[in-house]
Amino acid sequence: MRTSVFAIGAAVLAACAAGRREGALRPVSEAAYGGGAPAAARFGGVPVRVALAEGVSAAEACAGGGWRAVDPIGRVLAAGRGCPAVRLLADGPRVRVVAPDGTQGVAERVLVRPDHPDSAVTFRGKRWRGELDVQPTGRGALVVVNRVGLEDYLRGVLPIEMGPARDPRDRPALEAQAVAARSYAAARMGANAARAFDVVGGVADQAYGGRDVERGETDAAVRATYGLVLTFADAIAATPYHAHGGATTAAPDEVFWRQSPAPWLRPVDDRAGDGRCFCDVSGRPAWERRFSAADLADALERWGGAYGARPPAGAGAIRAVRIAGRGPSGRVTRLEIETAGGRVLLRGNDIRYVLRTRGELLPSTAFALAVEGAPGGVDAIVLRGDGIGHGVGMSQWGAIGRARAGQDARTILAAYYPGTRLAPLQ
Repeated sequence: MRTSVFAIGAAVLAACAAGRREGALRPVSEAAYGGGAPAAARFGGVPVRVALAEGVSAAEACAGGGWRAVDPIGRVLAAGRGCPAVRLLADGPRVRVVAPDGTQGVAERVLVRPDHPDSAVTFRGKRWRGELDVQPTGRGALVVVNRVGLEDYLRGVLPIEMGPARDPRDRPALEAQAVAARSYAAARMGANAARAFDVVGGVADQAYGGRDVERGETDAAVRATYGLVLTFADAIAATPYHAHGGATTAAPDEVFWRQSPAPWLRPVDDRAGDGRCFCDVSGRPAWERRFSAADLADALERWGGAYGARPPAGAGAIRAVRIAGRGPSGRVTRLEIETAGGRVLLRGNDIRYVLRTRGELLPSTAFALAVEGAPGGVDAIVLRGDGIGHGVGMSQWGAIGRARAGQDARTILAAYYPGTRLAPLQ
């Protein structure tokens, strides 16, 4: 009989209760891919801070069961029940609060809290557990942060990141996703003290939908792995993941992430004994993207600047495109584009962000390149590839395939994050 993560979690937590706990875990320095000094991530204490909006000039919030807008010392600036909402406006280095009755106040920071702990704050038409923390950015704008308990945060992550079980055998994959998402967030908690938030509530970190997206099956996976994270050398391991990794997952240096060494993140052969990829259960066919020379020049002009890939004199005519490097997993690590305005080099995951189609990122960097046109010129390029996402860490479709092959959550996590172990946050 397989040992479930629930059994693992119960045993570990019981051991802690009996006084056999180890020293408190600490985030790995700079493992959150953003740098900053590490800080203790205490389970059940400090909430995770999730950015819901950045750079906005105004925000509105309310709560069905009543709410209060308070300053950092607890002084009530506005209160109400339901929506009409409180309005929060950027006012130089402060936040201006406009109550539903028109009265106003100002504070350096404003917390919007529901009156009942089981209630939720509404912002941008969605309900969020915990409270909203609204702060000025110093640039005439606001950042809106959801301060929420880590387990409640995960309840709003799993339904979007992996979705409900498609098959009764998928539960171990959901449990593996819960541990990976918890570890990812915990490794970032407090890692950058100068920033008002720990993670972004979108695909830049983990997609997060708040209370409205919660589902019974994903809630069960969060409960079954309660408080468990992956660790490496007694430190919380940052655990990125992606949708579909193909036959081999990627190493971080293949995508050119800036980070300290992460021995648990390395290419993983994701094929079963019969040679088929575990991710084949997705049923997703290989993808193809075609870019005319004009499309390619436009992409460099629109998106290249943010990734150091805009020709100094503008793109102009595309003269040549070639793959200049591949990583251990076979993914393209360098794509060289020669234009009339100069030569540019796209590196790793930046390739996906620059070569967009109707605003959507290139699915992955695991592709072959075909160039159309006479020698010395390019009419178009065709990319034919496999996989979805950056390719580092756990493949979500691979995890589902492994679960359907009979692997439990612990086995799945060990496969994608070799050398890590499960431990409770303390």
